[in-house]
Amino acid sequence: MMTRFATFTSRLAVALTTTLAIAACGGGGGGSDGGFKGPGESGPVEEYIATYDLQVALKDSEGNPSSTVTANQPGTLQVLVRELQLLIIDGVPVTENDPNDIGPPVPNLIVTASTDSGLLDPSSGNGLTNAEGAVTFTVRAGADRGAGTIGIQVTDENGEIIEKFVNFEIGVGNLRLGRLEGTTYYDAEIGITPDGTIPSKGEAILDLAIVDENGLPVGTAESIDISSLCIDVGDSVLTPANPIPVIGGRIEVLYKSEDCAGTDELTAEIIGAGSMAFGTIEISDAIAGGLTFVRATPELIVLKGTGGGPSRQEKSEIVFRVVNGNNQPVEDVDVIFGLTTDVGGLSFSPKTATSDADGNVSTIVSSGDVATVVRVVATADAGELGEASAVSDVLKVSTGLPDQNSISLSVEESFVVEEGMTRDGVTRKLIVRMADKFNNPVPDGTAAVFTTEYGSIESSCETTGGACEVTWTSQSPRVPTLEENQDLVVTINDSGYSCPSHSGASGPCPDDLGSIRGGRSTILVTAIGEESFVDSNANGVYDEGERWTNLTEAFLDNSENGFYDSATTSCVSNPDSLTCKAGSEEIFTDFNNNGRFDADGDDELNGYPDEGVEAVYNGLLCPEEGDGVYCSRELLNVRDSAVLILSTDPNWDIALYRGRSPMTGTSYDGGTYTAYVSDIFNSKPTAGSTVNVEVSAPCTIPGNSSFEVPNTTSPGAFPIQFSQEGEVEYDGCSESRPDTTGELTITLSPNSDGPDYSEAWTCSAKAIDISERDELGSCPE
Repeated sequence: MMTRFATFTSRLAVALTTTLAIAACGGGGGGSDGGFKGPGESGPVEEYIATYDLQVALKDSEGNPSSTVTANQPGTLQVLVRELQLLIIDGVPVTENDPNDIGPPVPNLIVTASTDSGLLDPSSGNGLTNAEGAVTFTVRAGADRGAGTIGIQVTDENGEIIEKFVNFEIGVGNLRLGRLEGTTYYDAEIGITPDGTIPSKGEAILDLAIVDENGLPVGTAESIDISSLCIDVGDSVLTPANPIPVIGGRIEVLYKSEDCAGTDELTAEIIGAGSMAFGTIEISDAIAGGLTFVRATPELIVLKGTGGGPSRQEKSEIVFRVVNGNNQPVEDVDVIFGLTTDVGGLSFSPKTATSDADGNVSTIVSSGDVATVVRVVATADAGELGEASAVSDVLKVSTGLPDQNSISLSVEESFVVEEGMTRDGVTRKLIVRMADKFNNPVPDGTAAVFTTEYGSIESSCETTGGACEVTWTSQSPRVPTLEENQDLVVTINDSGYSCPSHSGASGPCPDDLGSIRGGRSTILVTAIGEESFVDSNANGVYDEGERWTNLTEAFLDNSENGFYDSATTSCVSNPDSLTCKAGSEEIFTDFNNNGRFDADGDDELNGYPDEGVEAVYNGLLCPEEGDGVYCSRELLNVRDSAVLILSTDPNWDIALYRGRSPMTGTSYDGGTYTAYVSDIFNSKPTAGSTVNVEVSAPCTIPGNSSFEVPNTTSPGAFPIQFSQEGEVEYDGCSESRPDTTGELTITLSPNSDGPDYSEAWTCSAKAIDISERDELGSCPE
């Protein structure tokens, strides 16, 4: 083992020694004063660098330029990459290049897109350019509304990142408010269940749908307000209360009469859109008793034919209680049951029941083959109690399985593990949360399985309330397994160092220095589940042509580029590239045990070779008639990942720059400076650490001089920016020019047990002569 890691360990030791030596000397980060001309030099210096030209356009479904996407009208982001001879004048890129400098298209290049609003397809945000240098992404509205920005990145052959941005807006379209009965939309109507008079202090369900111009439920996050005379004065209450969020275009609201009687006219309105719907509830006078809902056991049942075990039942018992005016149970009262929907073959039995000695009465609801929510309405026969009814809580019918867009992995505390690279036993808690197609928590006991790149992690956990947690612990391994890859791990002191943001020859850099990054451990969590899809017609099952998230087999993404690199087209043809080396130790989860990585039909546009099979939706929401035709009921691994950064704390480096040039001497009044802080792997300090800038007189720091490190996994050093000022007045006729220098100190105070780390530079202030001289500049006698 010592032989295997000898090369990497020696490089690590040299880097640590170099860092400590700089700290002991109080150096300023090293490097030259590049970018300045010496004596006798004149005229601009021009050079050309081979890189890429990036052209980006957002278009609508008809191919016209557009800056708006809606829930049902996604946009197409078109990216074209071509070779470019970039003109550099005096070290500064010229933004407007001669069209003759733009060359042929660049094929087989990974393009990465990201957005702060809406959704991208493919969800990985990665695409591969075709022979024409083009790649497209679909931009969907998601659940948000408002403006957003899409960032597009490529990395050229020199390791430089080229980036462009496109601003867009998530529009609301022509929204209408009404109700849906099956697939039929009724405009401006509020659905009300039960149909007829409800008892005093009774309940009703209000069913509303927000649709587009085609009558399809919208996918954007909207809100509605429901008002009436009784609601406005508090005699009736709504659950949830106003304003009511609507996700997925449909909502059920529970209306409960407290002191309301007679006719209550309801008005519902989409907030911000103005569309309205109306309905009327009749409420009877008080009676000497009634019905109350007791429980639903369980509260979630799975689709018909998919059950098994105590956590995957296909039937639920719904219990009500008949009471008199004193809230005492009443025996021998006949009760009639009904369902708010029978979609997918939902059924219940018995249809009627008679209350027992405890006043209880129950029915059994059996699932169908469509995921939905349902309530049971119980009504007592007319008798001594009069007419009485009650509505159950929501009973959920779903797969009971997590879907891909409802699994998330989070890290408690900082992503940066203090001394994780040098000390065993430092821990981080990781929490996985899972929900089903309705985004309801998965049943208790759902298993999640974990694996990691470095350190150790507990193998699995089982959910309670939709979540469970495991512990990651720092220990070996901390470096790549293959010695050839150990030699490629980047540090801030390596030969061939190149930082795009400054001209230093070594030291912290705010950019990503390379695809084989030291001290970063990827963690993968998987669970058995199904793919996510957009239920455009709200029928609870996957229909042919509906959009879905197609998944490959799960893999541990060591290189953090969204691909299982060993199986990509580019790495099959060029396995020795840095990108492919970075992913050469990635492992995948062989869900179907066939001994190879399955991309599930992905073709070369998505980075993987064409497998010769058609990709289809996989999940229990595939209807029986579609199974094996346009979808599949086979399950797969849903997954998410997180990154922990193994810090070399307390071995830090601080570098100071003015513009792109390193500061090796003195900072001057009126100058703006940037400092970068990192460990030897160019990683940021632990979240919550502070970097403080201090100066001694006569220097001053106007504005902010204390900066807090954010909690992020983005590669690159932590940057701060500040200005230095200062001035000293003196009488040049009576005193000599004073000393105008002080000391500028930058200190990192880690949010850990590690010691503070500081580096110092000389600072200089202005000397202002306030003597009163004559017109010839002479001092008075």
